[in-house]
Amino acid sequence: MLGMKEMSLSDNPIEQKIMTRKRFSAAVEHLVANNNLSYIDAAAYVIEERGMDYKNMKKLLTDSLKQKIEEEAASLNLIRVKKGNKLPIWMTLLNHTNYIMH
Repeated sequence: MLGMKEMSLSDNPIEQKIMTRKRFSAAVEHLVANNNLSYIDAAAYVIEERGMDYKNMKKLLTDSLKQKIEEEAASLNLIRVKKGNKLPIWMTLLNHTNYIMH
């Protein structure tokens, strides 16, 4: 088990018969908190341990878990982040300074 900290069966969402979104999220969060795994690695680990197809992962992601995985992927430059209509921080500061001076 890759040197993972042991949990009792009742505490281990990976071992539950039916994998729900809530259990999947709990399993991933547990692995991240207790085994120093990234969210991407933890989600992949749960899928592998369960012998599930990666196509099923989309159905199991909660909104908060999806956001954490997206943030992690963006920080690793694995995905592009939509910038939106926000000004760069230096432009925001410059505009704020000009407003104060007038």
